Amino acid sequence: MEDINIKANNEDINIKANNEDINIKANNEDINIKANNEDSNINSILVFEYYTATGDKDPKIISEAVALTDSLLKDLSYFINSNSFEVTFLVSNDFKDLGIDYGYDDNHKIVFDGRLEKWLDENIAKFDSCIFIAAEENMNLYNLTKLIESKGVKIYGSDSNSTLICSDKFLTFQHLKNTVNQPKTFKFTTDEDTKWELAIKNILESIDSEDNNNNGNNGDNNNNNNFKLIVKPLNGVDCQDIVLISDISDIAKIKDIYPVNSEILVQEFIHGENVSVSLISDGDIAIPISLNKQYLEINKENQRYCGGELPYNHPLKVETFLIAKKAVESIKGLKGFLGVDLIIRDSETYDDLNNINDSIFLLEINSRFTTPYVGLSKIAKFNIGKTIIEKLDGKMFSCGTYKLDDNHVKFIKKGNDLDIEFF
Repeated sequence: MEDINIKANNEDINIKANNEDINIKANNEDINIKANNEDSNINSILVFEYYTATGDKDPKIISEAVALTDSLLKDLSYFINSNSFEVTFLVSNDFKDLGIDYGYDDNHKIVFDGRLEKWLDENIAKFDSCIFIAAEENMNLYNLTKLIESKGVKIYGSDSNSTLICSDKFLTFQHLKNTVNQPKTFKFTTDEDTKWELAIKNILESIDSEDNNNNGNNGDNNNNNNFKLIVKPLNGVDCQDIVLISDISDIAKIKDIYPVNSEILVQEFIHGENVSVSLISDGDIAIPISLNKQYLEINKENQRYCGGELPYNHPLKVETFLIAKKAVESIKGLKGFLGVDLIIRDSETYDDLNNINDSIFLLEINSRFTTPYVGLSKIAKFNIGKTIIEKLDGKMFSCGTYKLDDNHVKFIKKGNDLDIEFF
């Protein structure tokens, strides 16, 4: 993409572009035209996903990464077919076949092998806009957002400030501590001084066992009703590097996972049902799309995200929607497709309205595409990717409910695949 400068001299100028004449009326002023071998009215958009663009085949995440990429490419193929956007898909050679079925041929795909950040630094400014998928791990989502912003390229997603808040779970807790109900949460650095271990011991002893020993169910868990605390990395994903604490002896295990000077989150373990809410936001108004059940394996031997199902019906669905919406709208700059993780405390009845807010706990906000998007894209009565772009371009002003069909979707991680079932 290069700028073309034309000196005007009170004469009309005729330029041949795309086999059509373009007439420009001159008025003793310089005229600047952005050239990209395309009609200047067409917005160019780059789309990529971190793992498929870097070629990283991490078995813990690659099944979701491929499925998410496929779903987004399918949605954005609308713009290829309508010629309203010039869509380009950036991908590593190992995943170059992605998108072929949706029209991402050589004219709509860049295949490369190299460092993603270097490529973006050198090339992203050639595009008007970008929509991408990345996770908080190692601050990838924030760093990529910051890089793209620095080049003046529009992002169809959350800005870097809101991404930073949501990437750091303790920043999220601090930002929302007077807004929504959250578990008791503390931040520590595992330095060589053992005072942090003593502090966690004191927290453990202060946790009211009566309130936290309700019979709970976190997915397919076994014998988890004795857990009092859960230790996480500040910006981890998919249950990575979790330590569960039920007694003082478990505290020593933290040093087996986290090296010296690691920053960790220590959180009250809430016994209940793990759910998430998927939303679309234009930065002002967040609209919940679906309540999703999460399948988690949480025990002292294994901690992993196994999948989920949607849409999920629960007696507190409406209340959960309202809490997720309130949280998202409380952080300026959250845009596009978002996910909010929550726990609904187990109860025999939710009839007491005074206890409802005490029954729902917000865990984190994902300022990005999350796995439920794969299922939602298959049952939504609207094109999610198209909706995001049109809303953030100010072309869609409806704040109504986005409709889903009558199907339910279950998605299960199995090795390098994400199995999708309808029921």
